Amino acid sequence: MVINRRQFLTLSSGLASGMLLFDPSSIIYASSNTHTILGCRSDRDGKHFFSLIDQNTETEINILLPQRGHGICATTDGHYAAVFARRPGDFVWVIDLNTQQVSHKISTTSQRNFYGHGVFTSDGSTLLCSENAYDTGRGVIGVYDVHNNFTRLGEFESYGIGPHEIKLLSNGETLIVANGGIQTHPDTPRVKLNLETMRANLAYIDITSGRLLHKHELDSELHQLSIRHIDISSNDIVAIAMQFLGDPYLYPPLIAIQQGEQPIKALTAPGDIQNRLRNYCGSVAFSKNSKTFVVSSPRGGLATYWSVNGDYLGLHNQVDACGVSHSTNNEAEFLVSDGSGEILQVSNDYTSTAYYQSSQWRWDNHLLTLS
Repeated sequence: MVINRRQFLTLSSGLASGMLLFDPSSIIYASSNTHTILGCRSDRDGKHFFSLIDQNTETEINILLPQRGHGICATTDGHYAAVFARRPGDFVWVIDLNTQQVSHKISTTSQRNFYGHGVFTSDGSTLLCSENAYDTGRGVIGVYDVHNNFTRLGEFESYGIGPHEIKLLSNGETLIVANGGIQTHPDTPRVKLNLETMRANLAYIDITSGRLLHKHELDSELHQLSIRHIDISSNDIVAIAMQFLGDPYLYPPLIAIQQGEQPIKALTAPGDIQNRLRNYCGSVAFSKNSKTFVVSSPRGGLATYWSVNGDYLGLHNQVDACGVSHSTNNEAEFLVSDGSGEILQVSNDYTSTAYYQSSQWRWDNHLLTLS
C-alpha cells in the first residue's frame, strides 16, 4: 500500500523548525501489519534523526539530532523515550511521545561520556545510563531523576570497562550490564586503547544499593570478544551479541545465552554461516513470546535465529541488516531494519516481506517496538 497521508516534522530544541518534503510514493508500508516503531536514522544529506513510525496513523515524526544517535529506551507507559548519542557521546535527549517534542536534553557531567544505551526503571521514575568515567577508565551507571527534570542524582559502578547496553530483569530491581571491555577517551573517541588486555563481562547489579550480585566472563582465550548488546526473555534468559577484536582469521562464537548464576553459554552457527558473520554482530532481540531470538550481522548481510535454549534455527539474508525488534502482530515474528531504508517483517519460518521502505533514509543500529 502506498500511503496517501503522512507527516514529517523536524523538531529541533523541542520546537518545530521545518518540514521534510519527500515524495510520498517512496514510502511503502505493508498493508496488514501495524506497529509503532522508534529508531535512529540518517537522511541522504548526512543529517541524523530520532524517528517514530506509526503505521496506524501513517505518521512519521523525525526529530533532528545534533549527532548520530544509537540506542533508544522508553517508559513502560509510553510517555517518554530517551535517545542516546553514539558511543562515546555527549547527549541524551528525552522525547515526550504525547507531544512529539523534545522535553529534556541531558548533557554529560565532568569526566564522563554516555556510552550509547540506557533504561528506565519499571516505575518510570529513574533513567539509568551506561557511561564511561574516562578519567579512570572504569565504567559507571549514571542515575537521573525523571520527575526532577532528569537531574543527575549520582552513579554506581558498572563493574567493568566500557558498559554498553543495559537491561532490567523482570523483578525490576536487577540491572544487567554488557561491559564491553573496550577503553576509550574523548581525545581519540573511536580508538580502542586496551585491545591486548581487554576483558568483557556481564554484570548483575542491584539498582537500589549499586551492589554487584554476580559477574560472568568468557574464557580467557576469548578475552578480545566484546559483549556489546543484550536482550532479556520473559523468564530472564539473557541473549548476547558480541564483536571480536582479535585475529581476523579466527572465527570465535559471537552469540551466547546466560541465566542467573549460570556461566555464559557460547553459541556457534553451523558451517560457513559462522564465517559469514565476519566477527561482528549488530543487535539482538527476543520474540514477543520469548521462545526465539534474532541476532543481526550488518557486515555479513544476514540475521540468524535461535531458540531460547540456544539451538540454531535459521537465517534470512538482508544487506546491512542491524536494527532488530519483536513484532506485535505475531508473537514469533520480528522486524529487521537496514542501511537501505528498509524494514522487513520476518515470519516464524524466517521468510521476509517488506514492511517499510524509503530510499531517503539509512536506518542505524537499533529498533524499538512500542507494545
